Amino acid sequence: LENRKLKRAFNRLTGNVIKEQRNCSQTRENTAFNCSSNQRGNIELLKVEKHKIGCLYHKETPLTTERPTTRSSTTTSKRSNPTDAPMLNYIFDVHSTVNKHQHYHDHRWGPYFEGESQNITVQAGATVKLDCRISLLQDKTVSWLRRQEDGEKMSLLTFAQQTYTGDSRYTLEFQYPDNWRLQIKDVNSSDEGQYECQISTHPPKFIHVNLHINAPSVQIVDAMGEPLRDKYYEADSTIELLCVIKHIAMQMQYSVVQWLHDNRTLNYDTTRGGISVKTDLMEVGANSTLSVARVGPSDSGNYTCLLTTMPDQPATVHVHVLNGESLAELHHGVASRRRGADTSSVMLLVFLGFVLSCLVPR
Repeated sequence: LENRKLKRAFNRLTGNVIKEQRNCSQTRENTAFNCSSNQRGNIELLKVEKHKIGCLYHKETPLTTERPTTRSSTTTSKRSNPTDAPMLNYIFDVHSTVNKHQHYHDHRWGPYFEGESQNITVQAGATVKLDCRISLLQDKTVSWLRRQEDGEKMSLLTFAQQTYTGDSRYTLEFQYPDNWRLQIKDVNSSDEGQYECQISTHPPKFIHVNLHINAPSVQIVDAMGEPLRDKYYEADSTIELLCVIKHIAMQMQYSVVQWLHDNRTLNYDTTRGGISVKTDLMEVGANSTLSVARVGPSDSGNYTCLLTTMPDQPATVHVHVLNGESLAELHHGVASRRRGADTSSVMLLVFLGFVLSCLVPR
């Protein structure tokens, strides 16, 4: 008689949970339930009550290794439940059954992760979302921790839905029904490392996420894509410099490529004239071309390309504007100096050979 009462209580509470979840599912968007706080609270209270009744029912109904022969055993065998408490097994995974997840037969007695440890690589400046999906959480708590560089100490980032780090870029975004997502905005190289999603079981259960940040780079390059240090131009010619930015998330409202001549910004320079900047933004980088027409000696100096969101990593090239000397004459002078240096080297070798021959006894 007692077991019958418990079963009726099971059925009533199970029906109430399913009803609450169906109310949520009516406003479902992108496969995520959009439940109000009251609905979520009602569901959790119902689950707690079912858990209490389930414990009583399990206590009153002993386990057996024999397969039941009653009609109800047909339904039980289809669920692959090896006990005489099929309702208890069902209660612990009502949500998974409603949403057609078939994991409960392996993890019916406690919380478990739906995914595995993983490696994630993102670009600097991006927003990264570390997912941690857990089924059958019941009364346990989820925490996010980060392993320190020494590999021994852990720092607490979140506990339940509270954030315990002073870095405002870290937030916990719970995605109903089971995703405890850690979000990190504007990531940089200091965010690289191992993160741990942990369940407060005894002993704790956890999975790791290894986060790698691609190091950003800013370079002024030549036509072959090689970094430039010096560039020579004839007077009245046009300076053209290409700045290549890689491995950084470009956000239109935040990231701006700036060109400077010594300490003067060229992007919005209207006093000189003949200056243009063309920047092609990509998802994880940019190509920016600076053009300066009709150059003279005053246009010599350092030209710098930098990203406003990463000002500590500029690229600089020294531009030489030749005054009354052509590039051909410059190259001819360099070649003559090289030939003179080669001749001097040959004469030095001949002299050293003569000295050595005199020192060797015959």
